[in-house]
Amino acid sequence: MRETGRTKPLGLGGVATIATAIGAVAVGAFAIGALAIGRLAVRRLSIERAQLKSLEIEDLTVRRLHAREVVVSDSLRLPASKADVREL
Repeated sequence: MRETGRTKPLGLGGVATIATAIGAVAVGAFAIGALAIGRLAVRRLSIERAQLKSLEIEDLTVRRLHAREVVVSDSLRLPASKADVREL
């Protein structure tokens, strides 16, 4: 009678195939994690002091803004409100 409970030992090719599959899964998981973090929404941000040479924001909502100097290189339109608002 033949023994059916035995398995063949893996050769070098089998070990390499398994290692490649594990590596591919790890790289895929890393890529998915990076995409998830890239789409992470920042709900609250508090910065005490910062100096930025350049900053570009596509959509920005500001409740209160204190600025010592504002330089506008393109047109700036403010929404009409009850306060004295004009186009700069």
